[in-house]
Amino acid sequence: MSGPRGVFASEGPEPLPITIRLETPGDEPGVRRVHVAAFPGPEEAAIVDAIRQLAPAGWQSIVAVDRMGDIVGHVLLSPCPVEDGHGERVGEVLALGPIGVLPAVQFRGVGSALVTSALSLAIARGVPAIVLLGQPAYYPRFGFISARSCGLQPPADAWPDAAWMARLLPARRDELRGRVRYPEAFEPLA
Repeated sequence: MSGPRGVFASEGPEPLPITIRLETPGDEPGVRRVHVAAFPGPEEAAIVDAIRQLAPAGWQSIVAVDRMGDIVGHVLLSPCPVEDGHGERVGEVLALGPIGVLPAVQFRGVGSALVTSALSLAIARGVPAIVLLGQPAYYPRFGFISARSCGLQPPADAWPDAAWMARLLPARRDELRGRVRYPEAFEPLA
């Protein structure tokens, strides 16, 4: 799946020169603009706004900024408890998403850079896994596999197997199995 540029597209336009950094105060309008432009409805932008307002411990918001200083991409990482069959917490993972890139710069490596940065940040922080509901053709290039096959059940049983994925990280323990509980802010997408 990956070509000469690794996880980046092997054909098409050249990668866009960007800087990846954590969101800082004042970035909110640019982040919202990305999600409103990248998705058909306002739900993803609303989720980002709600998580930012709640600011749960461990959440991270990462932006991609072009040479002009404009935000052209964004990814959110939200902490999610994992519960066993008795409702007991057995650990915590990060949910990746929403992730959005301005349509004008899609297919230029921005999304790949955001995912790679999110993975690096999670590994550095000792997170055992990242989960997501996403495009099955896109995320395996970053090492994502079926989350159910790893013992991680989605918040809703209706989530399709192919789209419910996990990237296991070095800090993962075998006991990390159970139902992943997303923050309430994600309910519009459930």
